[in-house]
Amino acid sequence: MAAGLRQTLEMPQAHQVTHQSREVVHESLQSLVRHQLDMLVAPTIRWEGDVWAGIFMALTVNLPRRDEPDDQASEQGETRDESQEGWQSDIRLEVPDLGAFDASLRLYRNTLAIDLTTSSTGVHERLEDGLPTLEQRLSALDLQQVSVRAHYREEEAGHEP
Repeated sequence: MAAGLRQTLEMPQAHQVTHQSREVVHESLQSLVRHQLDMLVAPTIRWEGDVWAGIFMALTVNLPRRDEPDDQASEQGETRDESQEGWQSDIRLEVPDLGAFDASLRLYRNTLAIDLTTSSTGVHERLEDGLPTLEQRLSALDLQQVSVRAHYREEEAGHEP
């Protein structure tokens, strides 16, 4: 009888311990854990803010995918999209003396491609003027191929330049 009474008294404590162990992540940390789990599925890093006083930057970094090796993918009849492989970063800069422009960087198998895009003709001209110097400096790195291009994109109707 004493053993049965003792079990009954210990059950709420055991239930309480089980209940506490079910709360794996504290409520205040759930958004952080959710973000970390999202990073495992789609490894993309995003950041926005002022990099220096008055210079705004929006940065997106897409990390290389960790898929099956090429031979396993081909056995399953899948084709690989090489444009989605490697490092890819997109940057939006708003520089007071220069203006706003976008930079898209792709690094795949020791090949670097950079596309600079703006909707300002003045910024486009300055970017075009600096392309040879930038490409020469990047080519000094140990890369097989470097491609740097500047693009002018007309602003859509209803938006200010």
